[in-house]
Amino acid sequence: MDETFTTTLNGIANQALMDENGQDNLGADDLIFYNSIRADLDLLNKKPKVQTIHQILDYSKSLR
Repeated sequence: MDETFTTTLNGIANQALMDENGQDNLGADDLIFYNSIRADLDLLNKKPKVQTIHQILDYSKSLR
C-alpha cells in the first residue's frame, strides 16, 4: 500500500503581507514568476462553509 502525505507550505495568502515581507527576499526571477502565477494562486484560496466541512467529515467517517 502506498503512503500519501502532505507537506506544509508556508504561503502568504494576504497580498499586503507579501508586499511588505516577501518581496524583499525575492530575486527578480522569483518575483516575475510569483506575479505570473498570482491570479491562479488566488483561485485556489477557498473558504468553505462550516456545513460543508461537517458533510465532508461525516462522509469520511461513513467510509470506515
